[in-house]
Amino acid sequence: MLKITFWIYTLVVAFLSFYPVPETPTSDKLNHFIAFFIYPVLLKLSYKKGYFETIVLSLLFGIFIEGVQYFLPYRSGEIPDLIADFLGILSGVFMLFTFELSKHKD
Repeated sequence: MLKITFWIYTLVVAFLSFYPVPETPTSDKLNHFIAFFIYPVLLKLSYKKGYFETIVLSLLFGIFIEGVQYFLPYRSGEIPDLIADFLGILSGVFMLFTFELSKHKD
């Protein structure tokens, strides 16, 4: 069930990333951060990947999204968006790592 959730989430993020929307202010970066905070958590829990592999795969997904947006006339692929994605990825993985570490201490 978790794998299905991961793939549905992936499709929703891709759809929202490619769907035409009006220009958004800087708060758009918060959307990137949140989306990519959740993504690696679902990936790691669904596929039991290592932390490094989770970060790399999540970042590749972010690069793919930004790359496609760059070529869409109604969207824009930007480095600051990719940075927000990466910070979300690192934060999500750090939260998961901290949670798993505290679970093993008990």
